[in-house]
Amino acid sequence: MPKPSIHRDTVCGEALFILQSLRENGRLGRSSKLADVKAALEPSVSLEFDSYYLFLRKYLYIALDHREAQLRLTELGERVVDGELQDKFAMEVGEFFAEQLGTDASSAHRDDEVADPTMPPPPPDMYLEDSDVVRPVEPPPPALPRARTSAPFGLEIPVAAPLPAPPPVASVRNEALPLPPAAPVPPIAPMAPPAPVAASPVARAAELLDQRYQKLEALGAGPLATAYKGRFNALGLDICVKELKDIFGYFSFLQRGEVLKRLKKELCAQAQVRHPGIVQVLDQNTETARPYYVLELLHGSLKSKLEEGGGKGVPVALALRCFLQIAYALRAAHAVGLTHHNLKPENILFDVYGNAKLGDFGLVRVVEQDASKGLPQVFVGAGGMVYLAPELIHQQRAKDAGPAADVYGLGILLYEMLTGQIPGRRSPLPSEVNSEAPAGLDAIFDKMTQDRVDQRYPDLEAMLEDFYKSFPEAQFLAKGDLILSSEPQ
Repeated sequence: MPKPSIHRDTVCGEALFILQSLRENGRLGRSSKLADVKAALEPSVSLEFDSYYLFLRKYLYIALDHREAQLRLTELGERVVDGELQDKFAMEVGEFFAEQLGTDASSAHRDDEVADPTMPPPPPDMYLEDSDVVRPVEPPPPALPRARTSAPFGLEIPVAAPLPAPPPVASVRNEALPLPPAAPVPPIAPMAPPAPVAASPVARAAELLDQRYQKLEALGAGPLATAYKGRFNALGLDICVKELKDIFGYFSFLQRGEVLKRLKKELCAQAQVRHPGIVQVLDQNTETARPYYVLELLHGSLKSKLEEGGGKGVPVALALRCFLQIAYALRAAHAVGLTHHNLKPENILFDVYGNAKLGDFGLVRVVEQDASKGLPQVFVGAGGMVYLAPELIHQQRAKDAGPAADVYGLGILLYEMLTGQIPGRRSPLPSEVNSEAPAGLDAIFDKMTQDRVDQRYPDLEAMLEDFYKSFPEAQFLAKGDLILSSEPQ
């Protein structure tokens, strides 16, 4: 079924609605952060919210305060909300959204002047006698601008330019009209009813990416990307598609190129590490308007398992299996020069057999500060701060941090899995909190989480050496034997 066309006036009204909402947020003291505005307004607009955002940023109707990540109206935006610059606004909407509107940019500024070709022409006056034609004595009143009502907000949105009033149509008395036999009027076929329009984004069909992937329902969203369940059409394979949309609200158009360059570099680096403990990167496209990458589809995270534990951690057997699987995954990554530096429960995922896999390598490097390239410092959430080694928190030392920083993060995760708590400087050792935790892990945890790098394990190789020495009965097998589960979870 073809998609129903979208009129330029509709898009004008919705772009104006976004500007009005930002002004109202400022008046009422509500949040105008990009993510909050998008969540509130996207159900009320016909196109992707990001398209409106890019349009309003490009033509300088809105600006982003990088310090507070708040959107605000510019002077131009204020004038449009006040009813000025309507012709200019409508022309720019037509140019920017020409593809979605089904027009070309050269003609996008014109009003709709061509009649609907599916409508039959009215009978010409030559078929009527003068006495049968009743002409209107007074001209009809001028046409009023159409308005669009946004159901979630109940606001009337005026369009930028009113449609011209229809020409007066002659009315005909209900009498039989003689028609010339040589030119009979063909019967008028009934018009098909218009195609129904989806009431909300939930009802939209699956979006096709590059003619290869279907983007289905959302799985979750983080500060950098939104994850969707997807389908690789050629193989009928379920996949995960991650779109990086919100991230560009923190950067200007000039900085976007550098961010995409870093993103592609980190994705390619992770894709090179083929290991059962590392999430597989299958594809990426950073050249599109909405950059995305494709991953194997996994089921649940360590964060959800910790939440299910009710603050008491996870079973010891699961904690140790997960700990070893991530340790070997990091060792494999470090062997090819790839560090993670963003370890946290959200980045540890599980396959259908319950095996842990580590993802999102190096994404913190995508948004790290670089004064030489004009990139600001961007903080993408404080949820991972407690897992960061001290050297990663200090900007001057972060670029020199190596594998030992990942050793620290894994040690914090080990403690949390065993106890359900984040350790502090004077916290009891794991076996003192959880009597089921092996006492042999206490010294290993302590050395993994030392603040000073020279007092910490330098890498995972050294940590694993001590781990197997602490369990001489080999209840966790021998070094090099990776424990994989084969029972569906």
